[in-house]
Amino acid sequence: MVDKQVDVLIVGAGPTGLTLALTLARYGISFEIIDRKTTPSNNSRAIGIQPRTIEVFSRLDVAKEVLGRARTIEKGNLYFSGQWTAKLEFSRLVTPYPFVTLLRQNETEAILEDALNGHGHSVQRGESLVSLTHYPSRVLAHLESDASNRTIEAKYVVGADGANSSIRRMLALPFSGKSFKESWVLADMKAKWNISREEVHIFFSDRGVLEVFPLTDDTIRITGNLASDESFSEAELRKLIEQRSHMDVEIDEVEWFSLFRVHNRMVDSFIHNRVILMGDAAHINSPVGGQGMNTGIADSFNLGWKLWLHLKAGSPFHVVASYRDEREHVARNVLQTTNVATEVLQTTLPVLLPFQALGADVFTRVNLVNQKITERIAQLHLSYPGHSRIPFLRVTKGKIFPEIEIIRTDDGLRTKISEIADGRFQVLILDDDKRDATALYDYLNDHQSFFQIITLSKTSRPFFDQGNELAKSLFMKRGVLVIRPDGYLLHKQRHLRPEALQATMAAWLPTP
Repeated sequence: MVDKQVDVLIVGAGPTGLTLALTLARYGISFEIIDRKTTPSNNSRAIGIQPRTIEVFSRLDVAKEVLGRARTIEKGNLYFSGQWTAKLEFSRLVTPYPFVTLLRQNETEAILEDALNGHGHSVQRGESLVSLTHYPSRVLAHLESDASNRTIEAKYVVGADGANSSIRRMLALPFSGKSFKESWVLADMKAKWNISREEVHIFFSDRGVLEVFPLTDDTIRITGNLASDESFSEAELRKLIEQRSHMDVEIDEVEWFSLFRVHNRMVDSFIHNRVILMGDAAHINSPVGGQGMNTGIADSFNLGWKLWLHLKAGSPFHVVASYRDEREHVARNVLQTTNVATEVLQTTLPVLLPFQALGADVFTRVNLVNQKITERIAQLHLSYPGHSRIPFLRVTKGKIFPEIEIIRTDDGLRTKISEIADGRFQVLILDDDKRDATALYDYLNDHQSFFQIITLSKTSRPFFDQGNELAKSLFMKRGVLVIRPDGYLLHKQRHLRPEALQATMAAWLPTP
């Protein structure tokens, strides 16, 4: 017997599952989200929220809450053998959020869950998925809790249940990749230490690496690799810090201490019939660079609007299938990057340290190289298959559209494109009033449930392009830009005729 029917069942209420639930709630898609834990997690292993994720949070109306509770970091210091050597500058990133945001994962989850509750939805806690029964057009999910058992019928089941995913095991999916032999230590502590609490610090030494993140004015987080055969206890933290930083430290209190192993793994496909995997259930990688949680959140936002088109509007399944193509491409990119970065960080050969220091010093002094490194950490470089490979061409299909600002006519203040996003495709029309655009507007108005039309000219309302500032920055006198609901550029044309736009949208919108 089926106890409930929904469009989507989400298994797992971490940042990935909560982001998907919040996205579906905003689109009015029926769903249920469950988690085997009876209470929200107090796990704070992930702390880094990258600029790209803040852009996503802006489109979900939670960015201000996150930033209000977090610490933002604009610079990262690199030390070799105790000597300051180089600095990474996040403040130069081309984004409204040119910094790395530090916030404990449980606090991020609380913000997302509060927003979800505001949409009239809640996480069903203390329930575990015990089995799945597959049919061509639906899935029966059999759930178990201390109080009762129930069966939910869903059109799609999404596994966001973490690195030890029960759904991945039920499907018997290989989790291919590698595990690093070295263990890592992680600790949150209150300490007296003569370093800036406004910047990140990374110490390279012949004993290993030490990463230091300021969580508050009083609390710092440290991580560092250990030799594969090295036993380690909380009492040895001070010795580890002083050996690698070559600085004195006095630890007042250790709030959390843990040892963990680093894994880089990925499933062969993110979609298996009507079961979709995302986040750590689909891919796990080294914590170096803080990529894991951010990649999972981006998975969710990518899938969410595609489920809207498919389930609510009737777009074909290939729209949903594009989630697999795009996010597998990104996950492989992230795994390759973090794999190399981890190998570099774990290098402890004394003979190599001077060369590493010289390379860090030389390369970070080159602004372009510094920016490319920080863009990669910030996940602003990520693109989807089919994007233009012309170097330095930022505004092109398949890349994240720059977070531009436009001016409101009611008060003359600037607003970000993401801040006015309503979940539809944003269509920016650069209109110089010299061409007839009637046919274009007729097409857009006939499909207004899918398009948020934003005309920009010297005199347009409710937004205008003062002095053609935006048009000049894009090197376009006139034309049309279509931004996907997740902020990626879908279409660009330098004229106001509708035919090219119609051809692009035919692959995404339902057939009339």
